[in-house]
Amino acid sequence: MTKKPLSEQVVVVTGASSGLGRAVARLAGERGAKVVVTARNAEALENCVAEIEAAGSEALAVPADHTVLDEVAQVVEQAVDRFGRIDTYVANAIVTVYAETYRYEPDELRRVIDVNFFGMVHGYWAALPHLRESKGTFLHVSSALAYRGIPLQGAYCSSKAAGRAFLESARTEIEKEGWDVAVSLVLPGAINTPQFDRDRQKIGYQPMPVPPIYQPEPFAEGVLHCCEHPVRELPLGWGAQKLLWGQKLSPRAGDLMLLNMGWKSQHTSEPKPVDSPDNLFETLPGDPGAHGRFDDNARNSTLWTSLRLRRWLVGGAFAAAGLAALTHRNGHEPSGIRRLMRVR
Repeated sequence: MTKKPLSEQVVVVTGASSGLGRAVARLAGERGAKVVVTARNAEALENCVAEIEAAGSEALAVPADHTVLDEVAQVVEQAVDRFGRIDTYVANAIVTVYAETYRYEPDELRRVIDVNFFGMVHGYWAALPHLRESKGTFLHVSSALAYRGIPLQGAYCSSKAAGRAFLESARTEIEKEGWDVAVSLVLPGAINTPQFDRDRQKIGYQPMPVPPIYQPEPFAEGVLHCCEHPVRELPLGWGAQKLLWGQKLSPRAGDLMLLNMGWKSQHTSEPKPVDSPDNLFETLPGDPGAHGRFDDNARNSTLWTSLRLRRWLVGGAFAAAGLAALTHRNGHEPSGIRRLMRVR
């Protein structure tokens, strides 16, 4: 189902203080959307608002901890008070802990689930009545790891798998009620965001995204595509697509590969104290921005996602190739091609 153009939308973005959320909010503002940004870091949110306003649009910052239902309800209420409605709610806020599953403290595991799963659910509950009125979209920035658990990320993977299953149920329930609300998941691969400097870790090294690594901006393009043209589940990046296919074809092969590279691919060789400051329970001061430390290793585009979002172009290319082969074999142009060439 096609929704309003972004230039006519009011978009709420959670986790908008940094990383992909920051890139999504900024790009939405550049395309004319009115944007409500929310996270725990008030300083970064105000800077995000300034970026959106500098691009010529309107924005509102509402600091909130999305594990608290009443605070999420306040975000939605202030968005509606300021702009009159919500057209797309982007649930994006996350935290994680780099550690083996047997090394989590109960409060650490609970916090990851609270932020990544319940934070999304709170947004769904609060925004759904308004999305019903606007015939809008609930969009969850999930992860390819919603389909595949990997070492050191058991809490994060579990939270994303729970969110995906919850929204599958929600999607069917919404259809039964006849509400014109889309539920869309994007499944990103590895992104160069500041989170890797702010995550809690028990491995003693600097965490890093698993290559191939992408800049936030091309993935933000995919998110905004789903604001206008919701996709049930959209993998972002070739790495995400490979992981999903591999999990379907042979989970055991995935196990063997992860035994070999599942640890070393998630950190650099730079030592990092395990008691370094992190944002698991409290935000860290300062504005981290959208990009992390891996600019030199990050890709600025994703051909695979671009092709997937333009499937009609790919189909047209195959059709043209087939017609060209037919022409070459028969020694003449099909009449349809002749007519097309005359029109052009």
